[in-house]
Amino acid sequence: MTWKPETEAIEARRQQALQMGGADKIAKQHAQGKLTARERIARLLDERSFTEVGMLATHQSQRPEMQGLYTAADGIIIGYGRIDGREVLVGAEDFTVMGGSVGQTGIIKRERLFELAHQTKVPVVWLIDGSGARANEWVRGGWVAATHFVLMSQLSGIVPQVVATMGPCAGDPALMAPLADFVIMVKGTSMLAAGGPPIVEAAIGEKVSKEELGGSFVHCHLSGVGDNEAEDDEDCLRMIRRYLSYFPTNVYQLPPRLTPTDDPERRDEALLSIVPRNRKRPYDMLKVIGYLADYNSLFEIKPNYARSVVTCLARMDGDVVGLIGNQPLQLAGIIDGAAADKMTHFIQLCDAFHIPLIFLSDVPGFMTGSVSEREGTLRRGLRVAYALSFVTVPKVSVVLRKAYGMGAVAMCGHKMGQVLTLVWPSGEFGALPVEGGVSAGHKTELGNADDQDAKRRALEDYYKQFGSPFSTAENFNFDDLIDPRDTRPLIIRALRAARAGRTAPLGPKTRHGIMP
Repeated sequence: MTWKPETEAIEARRQQALQMGGADKIAKQHAQGKLTARERIARLLDERSFTEVGMLATHQSQRPEMQGLYTAADGIIIGYGRIDGREVLVGAEDFTVMGGSVGQTGIIKRERLFELAHQTKVPVVWLIDGSGARANEWVRGGWVAATHFVLMSQLSGIVPQVVATMGPCAGDPALMAPLADFVIMVKGTSMLAAGGPPIVEAAIGEKVSKEELGGSFVHCHLSGVGDNEAEDDEDCLRMIRRYLSYFPTNVYQLPPRLTPTDDPERRDEALLSIVPRNRKRPYDMLKVIGYLADYNSLFEIKPNYARSVVTCLARMDGDVVGLIGNQPLQLAGIIDGAAADKMTHFIQLCDAFHIPLIFLSDVPGFMTGSVSEREGTLRRGLRVAYALSFVTVPKVSVVLRKAYGMGAVAMCGHKMGQVLTLVWPSGEFGALPVEGGVSAGHKTELGNADDQDAKRRALEDYYKQFGSPFSTAENFNFDDLIDPRDTRPLIIRALRAARAGRTAPLGPKTRHGIMP
């Protein structure tokens, strides 16, 4: 006697699970321009590499309205597979099954995926597309278990974690997103909100659309909860694959090195003129980064949020680096509260996964004014310095133009533990910009002058000589005053030397994780 009848029954159950919420629900998903959860997993992972866990699960509610109802995989598909040959764990909410809502079984499956991540130490990717707690199971049903939030938090800085928002997500999935290292939102179809429009209207009487409440523009441009926007599902999945290509599998490994395809000694003539001689004229810091990094290796994080600062992953001589630069095209590159939050998160992310940091400074300081003070810019700005004090990866500082006050400190300024500090001929230094310093320090003298404008110009010219890169170089306040064309070769040489000396075993140090 064999077990063939049972194995046939197992296969029948599997085929039933593969039908998800049924043909009508699948067609509706496609009509909205969205892939199904299983299609997303298939396109994300290497071909035929997915192994599912809990495929035969369904709901376990004892409520009368749930009796006899089949919920395929209980609306959440979990398992492991490979991306570019490297192991990952994947969870995907299935909107075709009760709107991807979270039931008791779904909570257990979430916990199981994070348990596996703690055991295997491989990256975690969540493809979220769910409406939050399942009303049929949780309304007046006792406390909802939150163990998966604890497990996810404990994984921070141990393995890379990515959340892709691919539909209207409220409640549980929306609360998971901020805990991830990297959050993608699909334009037009995604939403992140503590409660969806019906909950909002019931709670506070506000009528609002999904897009207005928590669409990709809200979170990727205004709040910063989301990092990058994707055009559609396919673009989102490509973005996940590319993002993970910059990271090690876990904290016990170094980021993957690629065979260099770009000359490490490359010197671009454009760098000689990219910073205008007129100090009040802007330029594009992303163009500078493009010349310094290996060709076609740039991956910007939060491109539409806090745009006075740019944060990018890239490669130099095939090795992964993180670059932070002030953007003169936006608010003259000043650091406000949002920019400080963006920098802090990126610094912690790179430090956790052994990615060297390169700072490109053209900063007039921290944002000032009554609005800035009410936004807590002082506290948020000092978080950057606090995060830098715990960084153990090699750091390189390059001053392109302005380096003033505490803003310069936040941009890894003087004596912040760099392996190399370089300054371009256009560099300027000081506790505060000359114009503001003259106004503050010579208020009476200017008021008594017959020609205030002439007196102001004379004082400004006097002070400018002390902030020039040549006078600062004479005091050995940085390592070298250089031809801008030499920036890329010098950074690469310094990072080679820094890597050669890092022989200690890898792994978590004094843990700080990656704060939301």
